[in-house]
Amino acid sequence: MTYEENAILEFLKGSPESFLARREIARKALKRRVFEEDPHWVDAPLAALLAQRLIERNDSAQYRIAKEGSK
Repeated sequence: MTYEENAILEFLKGSPESFLARREIARKALKRRVFEEDPHWVDAPLAALLAQRLIERNDSAQYRIAKEGSK
């Protein structure tokens, strides 16, 4: 698992019941400077985490830690 994937998981663990927008994750999971330099840095790690079923996405394209029953 990459550094970025771990940072996203740790950020989402702070609000395990809430779905969060991609943009909010991109701005807050790593330093804001990373987001300012590349606002799309989060796309590949989110896709990888979805593929591993460690996170889930709702119909509004928001993300949260995967629930046990959804794996």
